[in-house]
Amino acid sequence: MKTHFANLRRSRRSPGGSAVVVLLALLSVMLVLIVANTATLNRLTQEVKGMEKRQIQRLNPTPNSPTRPSQSATNQPAVR
Repeated sequence: MKTHFANLRRSRRSPGGSAVVVLLALLSVMLVLIVANTATLNRLTQEVKGMEKRQIQRLNPTPNSPTRPSQSATNQPAVR
């Protein structure tokens, strides 16, 4: 024998189940975004470190490198 109260209980469970599914979907999207942002941040950090190394090398030349561009020229002007 089915009663009216049994039907009410079933209908109340259905929206709760769909809310859980929606919540899990939103959490999974957030997790994907967090992972993607972390990977991008790591790549950018490595790129900044590389740029910093190149700038340090450019601004602090090695002892064997010429200090002025005119010293490194192979064709020196003729002296008159």
